[in-house]
Amino acid sequence: MDHDVFKDLVPSYLENLTSKETNKQMEEHMKQCADCREYLKGMQEDLLIERNDEHRKEKKNIDYLKKVRSKNRKKIFTVVMSLLIIFIIICIGSYFLFAHMWIADENDVRTTIQRQDNIITLSFQTKHDNRYLLTMENSENSYTNEIIIYEKWNDFSEAASLFKDGSEVTYTFLDKNTLLLNNGEQRKLTDEDVVHIRYKDNTEKIPLKDLYNATNNN
Repeated sequence: MDHDVFKDLVPSYLENLTSKETNKQMEEHMKQCADCREYLKGMQEDLLIERNDEHRKEKKNIDYLKKVRSKNRKKIFTVVMSLLIIFIIICIGSYFLFAHMWIADENDVRTTIQRQDNIITLSFQTKHDNRYLLTMENSENSYTNEIIIYEKWNDFSEAASLFKDGSEVTYTFLDKNTLLLNNGEQRKLTDEDVVHIRYKDNTEKIPLKDLYNATNNN
C-alpha cells in the first residue's frame, strides 16, 4: 500500500468504516512507515480536538437550552400563579358581591302591611342603598306560613333591579275569617294560622286574622 492510498483511507479508518482486510493492510504499512504513523497520529489528534470542540458546543447549547427552559418555566409558573390568584380573587369577590346573601337583621328591614280591598300585601324594603332583599316563602296547608328575609349586595343584575324596591308577599281574603288558598280553595282561619317572618336574630309572628284588619303602616 503506497502513502497516498493510505492517507486517503485514514479518515475512513478513524471512523471505523474500512474493512478488516483494509485495516490489516494499513496496520502493516504503518509498521514500516514512520511518516504514515505520524500522519495517522496527527489525524487522530485533530479528530479528538474537533470532537472535543463539538462536545463543548453541544454542552454549551444544552446549558443554554436548560437556562432558557428554566426561565420559561419560571415565567410560566409566575403567569399561572398570577392567573390563579386573580381567579381566586374574582371568585371570592363574585361570591360576596354577586352570590352571597344572608338572613337580614330586623333593624335593617322596613316592613309595610298594605290592604287593597281583600288583598293584603306584606312589603319588605332594605334600609341600605347598596343592598336589596329577597324573600324565601315556605307554604303549609296551601298558604305561605313562613317568610325568610334575605339581604344581598346590590350587584346591578336583573334580580337586583327587580327587587330594589322591595320584596312582596300577598294574601287574598274572602272575608276576615276566610283565606283564599293558592290552590283556589277556601280556608277558615283559626288563631293557629300564623305567618312567621324570620330575621337574623328574631322571628315575628303575625296571626292571619290580624292581617285582614291591618291598615297601611310602616
